[in-house]
Amino acid sequence: MKKNKNVLKLIIVYVCMLNSCYNNAFNEILFRNINDPFDDVPKADSLSKEHTVYLSWQEDDAADKYYLMRSFDNTRNWDCIYTGNETSFIDKELEDNTNYIYRLDKTRGTTYFAGKDYAFGWSSGTIRDSSEPNDVPEKAAFLEYDRICNLPCVGFVTDNKEINDEDWFYVIVPPMRQADIIVGQHNLENTAFGTGTNLRIQLLGLDSQPISHQVPYPIKNTGYETQKYYFKIFPERTLLSSGNSFCTVIEYTVSLNQIIKYQ
Repeated sequence: MKKNKNVLKLIIVYVCMLNSCYNNAFNEILFRNINDPFDDVPKADSLSKEHTVYLSWQEDDAADKYYLMRSFDNTRNWDCIYTGNETSFIDKELEDNTNYIYRLDKTRGTTYFAGKDYAFGWSSGTIRDSSEPNDVPEKAAFLEYDRICNLPCVGFVTDNKEINDEDWFYVIVPPMRQADIIVGQHNLENTAFGTGTNLRIQLLGLDSQPISHQVPYPIKNTGYETQKYYFKIFPERTLLSSGNSFCTVIEYTVSLNQIIKYQ
């Protein structure tokens, strides 16, 4: 009698498991999104690791599978570098100083949906500097010591796309004092004092000015209260390349050289 009860229990467990699997499959079919997959553009991060592009995209429950496509910027010869159901991919060991475009395709059943727009990535031997993210005034880095920074400047043939970074900083200047900011660009052909750079500087609310290598840029507080002053450093685009396709990362050092009495 006890043996029969155990057999009955096993049968009940088996039936429950079978019923659960059936219900899961049924629910997946019944409640699945009936729309076509939506068009999506991957996000590309090119400066977290040398010669590597980190890509990610949104989950789409209407898609059966994702296909991440890659091409050199100037060829449009697409290769599928990832197929599957994950929502991220790391594109490694890329050619140095090279521009790439990415497209996200999807399938639903036997229907193939090609992405319409592109993500833009590039391969560089430089990684993001420690002052990032400081691309807007609200995230400006406090300048109280020498900061070694970089600015990616990339132009693509595809869609004439340009990615030109800018770095925001702020200094605190006491009343009736002047802060001297010094910027030095690395790897200049002529590193003499006063040499022109590929950079510009702009104090918030004023016009931008070209930066001379190691020449002080004065920020003057003519008032009677301590003030924060925000400024940005950004590439001088016209000096980088005359064409659409280029890939450059400008490395520079920005310093608060001194605070002196304003005359």
